[in-house]
Order: sequence, then C-alpha cells, then structure tokens
Amino acid sequence: MTASLSGVNYKGFTVQNLLAYVHERFGEDTARTAVESLLPELQPHADPRTTLAVGWVPVETYFGIIQHVVDRHFDGKPEGAHTVGYEVTLRDIHSIFKMVLRFTTPNMVLGMARRMWRSYCDQGELLHQEENGTGMLLLRQFTYQTPVALHEMAGGFRAYLECSSAKNPRVEIVAPDKDGTLRWRIVSG
Repeated sequence: MTASLSGVNYKGFTVQNLLAYVHERFGEDTARTAVESLLPELQPHADPRTTLAVGWVPVETYFGIIQHVVDRHFDGKPEGAHTVGYEVTLRDIHSIFKMVLRFTTPNMVLGMARRMWRSYCDQGELLHQEENGTGMLLLRQFTYQTPVALHEMAGGFRAYLECSSAKNPRVEIVAPDKDGTLRWRIVSG
C-alpha cells in the first residue's frame, strides 16, 4: 500500500456495484478506463476475482472510479458525483427494501443511519440530529474528505430519503465543523 492512502475502507461489494452501474450507465469503455485510472495497487480491488464482496477495500478505489466518471462525463465538476451517488444507491436498494422503506418515515431511516454506515465503512460515525428545526447528517472521524466524496454521499443519502416517505428531499453540503465533522442539511418539501 502507498502511504498516501487514507486508511478508510469500504466493503468490496460497494466497488463491484459501482462498476456494474458505471458499465450500464456509461458503457464498457468508461468502466475499463475507470479501473485503469486507479493507482496500480488499487486496481486489484476493483476485480471481483480478487476481492470478496464482504472484504474491505481502500475507499480510494471507490472514489477513484467516481472521480474518473465525474472527469469524463460531468466536466470534472464534483457535483456530478451527487448524481452518481443517487443513481448507484437507487440501483442497489433491492425491491423488497424499497417496499419496506415506503413504510418508514425519514426520521426512522435517519435513525438507522449510524448502524447502516458501519455496514459499509470501517471508519466514521454517521449521526442524525436537529439543528434549528432542520435535519442534519453528521459524519465524524472520517478522514477521506474530497469534494467528490461529499457530493457522492449527499446523493446516496437523498436516495434513501426518497425511498422513505420524504417528499422531494434535497441534501445540501454544509461546511465541516472545526473538528472536521462533515455535515449535510436535509431539506424536504
């Protein structure tokens, strides 16, 4: 491994699902070149023959693929990662889970966020809280902080809220706290 890696890991299935989405949405060439754009030590983590779905892989593998898609299909604008995060999450929520989510409230989904986060990532604590009557998502102790990552996560959060009973949810990135805690404002209606 390279010293430049953050030490944050995602489950292998997140990379596999992302690559399947990229292949379907943007084509085989983009999926192939996305993997080729990764650092050589990260490329094996994008190969389902060498990575277990339940194994941990460097988060740079996941977000490196998204960065390539953003550069190639969204003119390098990090906001494009919001679309990717939203569409990947919707694609990955199984139909039965979508049905269950329809019977939940946004607050129930947000209340489960902490537990769900640890199923996907080995670092950080995702919390939901109210600030001045507005719902906020906070991600504490998460060292991988890039504009693409912040926008991708916002898109994923929006997809989960949309599959619950939230009406027209938006998830807006807010400046991090002084301690580095990442923040997103939830707007519905």
